[in-house]
Amino acid sequence: MKILWLGNIVLPRISEELGLPKVFVGGWMVGISEKIGHDYENELCYVFDSKSNIEGKNIFYRYYGVACNPHGSKKLGRDYVDRLKGILLKEKPEVIHIWGTENQHSLAMVEAAKEMGMIDRVVVSIQGLVSVYSKHYCAYLPESVIHGRTLKDLIQGNLLKRTRIFEEKGTFERETIREVKHVIGRTDWDKAITWEINPTVNYHFNNETLRDEFYSGKWSYDRAEKHSIFVSQAHYPIKGLHLVLEAMIILKAHYSDIKLYVGGKNYYNIKSYRQNAYEKYILKKISENSLRDSVIFTGNLSAEEMKKQYLKCNVFVSASSIENSPNSVGEAMLLGVPVIASRVGGVHNMLHDGEEGYLYPADEPYILAFYIKELFENIEHTKDMASKGKKHAELTHDSKKNLENLLLIYKEIKGED
Repeated sequence: MKILWLGNIVLPRISEELGLPKVFVGGWMVGISEKIGHDYENELCYVFDSKSNIEGKNIFYRYYGVACNPHGSKKLGRDYVDRLKGILLKEKPEVIHIWGTENQHSLAMVEAAKEMGMIDRVVVSIQGLVSVYSKHYCAYLPESVIHGRTLKDLIQGNLLKRTRIFEEKGTFERETIREVKHVIGRTDWDKAITWEINPTVNYHFNNETLRDEFYSGKWSYDRAEKHSIFVSQAHYPIKGLHLVLEAMIILKAHYSDIKLYVGGKNYYNIKSYRQNAYEKYILKKISENSLRDSVIFTGNLSAEEMKKQYLKCNVFVSASSIENSPNSVGEAMLLGVPVIASRVGGVHNMLHDGEEGYLYPADEPYILAFYIKELFENIEHTKDMASKGKKHAELTHDSKKNLENLLLIYKEIKGED
């Protein structure tokens, strides 16, 4: 079977071959692409956005980089669509799999496939949905932060402008979903939204496979740093760092040694004149509540470094204002780390509340603080919850089963063409 993928990252093997910077996201695609590429019954072709047109091949797949300058939230032009049509003509894929709806190239591929008479072969994987995320982008933030007027805000756009970019991308996303006949999802949340956009679309269920690194290793209470919390990313407000800090203020009064480790960019290293309103808000909250020694920004982490941080922490927290099914929650559970997550989007499909982890209302940081306290103090309950969460995640993220199911979906689509 000839399969073409359109993705939003440069796969690490391609990056290495082309001498491009290493990426820290989308690693879950790596294992699947190489497993499909190893299967002699299938041929895989991978397409991605690039600064210039690129074509190459390795032992797993052929690949094409398509010159792209999307200009923020603007629709991609005719040249881009024609380049995709040329690739489709050359490769003649039996299935066209678009990973995600949040980028403009998804709609461009739909347009190219439609013009080539291949629209029935297209399936879109639902990751996040920016048309909905835009409604939650600035959740639980003061108006002064949303309408920020720092130098960085004026140059790059404040949170209000960034919300509008999500809204604009959301129009392309909805058009993409309306045009296709097949989507792949994994939660009640993404199923409800795709049904609302396109009631006749064929919804195929398939859980996600995570990065290979997280299928080995197991959290141990005895080896964990006591009273430590890990938040894997906080690069924009949806991830809810400002709300985790509210919980930290409560907890600091009870645990003087408490530590919060935050993955991603180091807020402390951003010079004041380069800070946007949200970054200033975070740093002010840390300073005014004497949390500087308690909040550690780790910087960008590789998969192995991320794994070490998961295994080191006492509790993992996902505090987002909206998510579908965050990979970070799955990775933590797969390693057997105790998990607390905001009950938003499709997160409730990932764990049984109170048995395999805790879910809490996103806008109630005092509940988050209470659940963290519960996991800090009730050691046997914490161990039991973590163990049950791990077993659930091993079923959800079973890489062999998920790959088999994905190939069955491809065969079903091919049979309908």
